[in-house]
Amino acid sequence: MSENLDPYALKRPHARIDWTETGPVAVDAGDVYFSAEDGLAETRSVFLQAANFPDRFAKGRSTVVAELGFGTGLNFLALWDLFVKTAPSDARLHFVSIEGFPLHKADAERALSAFPELAALSAQLTEVWPSPHKGPHRRVFENGRVMLTVFHDLAETALPNMAFKADAWFLDGFAPAKNPDMWDTDVFAELARLSAPGAPAVTFTVAGAVRRGLAAAGFSVEKKPGFGRKRERLEAIFKGAEHVAEPTPFPSAQPTDGPIAIIGGGIAAASLVHALALRGRSVDVFAEGGWAAGASGAPRGLLTPRLELGDRPHNRALLAAFDYARTLYRDLVGFEPTGVVRLAADTKGAERLVQLADALDDSFSFLDPVEAADRCGLGGEAGALWMSNAAQIRPEALVPALAGGAACQDVRIDRLEQVEGGWRLQGAGGGVFGPYAGVVLAGGWEQHALLSEHGLSLEPTAGQVGLFDSTFDLRAPANWGGYAARLDDLMLIGATHEKSADPGAIEDAEEALRTLAEAAPGGPIPLGERQGSWSGVRAAVADRLPLVGALPPAGFETVWRSHAKGGPAPHDAPLAPSGLFVLGGFGARGFAHAPLLAEALVSALCDEPAPLERAALASLHPARFAWRALRRG
Repeated sequence: MSENLDPYALKRPHARIDWTETGPVAVDAGDVYFSAEDGLAETRSVFLQAANFPDRFAKGRSTVVAELGFGTGLNFLALWDLFVKTAPSDARLHFVSIEGFPLHKADAERALSAFPELAALSAQLTEVWPSPHKGPHRRVFENGRVMLTVFHDLAETALPNMAFKADAWFLDGFAPAKNPDMWDTDVFAELARLSAPGAPAVTFTVAGAVRRGLAAAGFSVEKKPGFGRKRERLEAIFKGAEHVAEPTPFPSAQPTDGPIAIIGGGIAAASLVHALALRGRSVDVFAEGGWAAGASGAPRGLLTPRLELGDRPHNRALLAAFDYARTLYRDLVGFEPTGVVRLAADTKGAERLVQLADALDDSFSFLDPVEAADRCGLGGEAGALWMSNAAQIRPEALVPALAGGAACQDVRIDRLEQVEGGWRLQGAGGGVFGPYAGVVLAGGWEQHALLSEHGLSLEPTAGQVGLFDSTFDLRAPANWGGYAARLDDLMLIGATHEKSADPGAIEDAEEALRTLAEAAPGGPIPLGERQGSWSGVRAAVADRLPLVGALPPAGFETVWRSHAKGGPAPHDAPLAPSGLFVLGGFGARGFAHAPLLAEALVSALCDEPAPLERAALASLHPARFAWRALRRG
């Protein structure tokens, strides 16, 4: 299927659908999404039964099913339905799929309406239907027992960026004659790399190219009777050895079965607690001041995405993170789905917003000045970007809600000691805790001393917000460098920025906030008496991207120095995992980025498929700074 994409585009083109009496047909591929006779029966026969479900659920651990061609999501729904009905209580299902041409939500709803017995599950899926943005999108069902990760990309691009061991493959892309690129020989090699020994790969097609490709990749291939009018289908079994991953300076966190400690009481820590709770894992949490202290304790904030032009791994990851956070928060206290207007300061800024609106999905749209003023009461002379999926949040309420009632010990941890069995934590008041098999530093600026001992430097930014009397008619939250939002009957204006670790660093913060309000495009926003304020310190790193992953272990520089200068990868000098991890460096985007990055770290700790691409995880890995220093040196 040929492509002609905008180089700035961060989204995949939607599938074009022709609706016939027998169901949806993909216009570009000229092929059906499911059998006209009985699509659900076909799925159950060709995929579920052929891959030996439900028996595979009985092994007492996570079952990983991977798929080429998500389409309407019918295969996932059928397997989910079977899992709910037959799997033991300790079973878990990870379903990882690829779709190059995602359906519009409305098309998915229409297609799935043909299967009323799946209606309850279909409604849950389409309620959180992923955007067409490139890269992976994770969705969580059944309180974490069922997880879906859909990669929006071409198979030949997505597969090399994946890392898991599939227990079964559903090869459900359009037929090779209709979609030859998906069945390229390199794709079969990637299927082998990502397969557990003995994994079946099942498909409706018996095309010679598919049989030969699977056989060459190490699968035994056998034709079986087909479904309905199709005479034959394929069943293949992976007979090769489990793939051994190449060494990398950006390794995933190692699976950790023992006790885990989290240091921090903000959105990063709450996100980790939530992700671990989905797996039935409990943790000990330590933070001076308890939950929602520090930078995560503001009375009001805006949940907005980090917007950057360019199809780069970190950009894909952070857009997916915003989408995941919005989906996760939707039923929690403290989340208000208002949308947010991003105002352009001048014509050049407006041009960039137009480009972003074109590059992103249809939840982003450009507003001219009149439309912007109608939307939020501000507009200026250049226009604005309407972000319909953005929101207002109440951080002080949202953080403990996400943590789900988990205890947080009011203790400042100021020392980590490596001992037999892991790490022991030393509290500032003399308390000793542990040992722990793994420790996650997730406390923002409060962790700068502990992180500096392991080669990472945080940069603090002090900020304040103010609550003012105001009669201004702000119809929707807006940002422009500063931001404005309603908090009950008051106007919240934020936020000051000062390169300092002192939250009260600005001598006249009130004047600075009034200056921000006066500078609002289409303003000024008139402010009366100040009725309250809040201050905190945000933490970032030099490249302004978050940190997620294992801290570089002792000996990192020695082992990787030669490879950084172009030498071979060090196969013969493995480094022992440190057991120390970090989740932070969010700056002002903790609420948008922390939940998915916590999910990525916890997925690694629990030996599950990642919700992010390998390239994205490398771009956010804590070892990136040590690696860059080696390459420069």
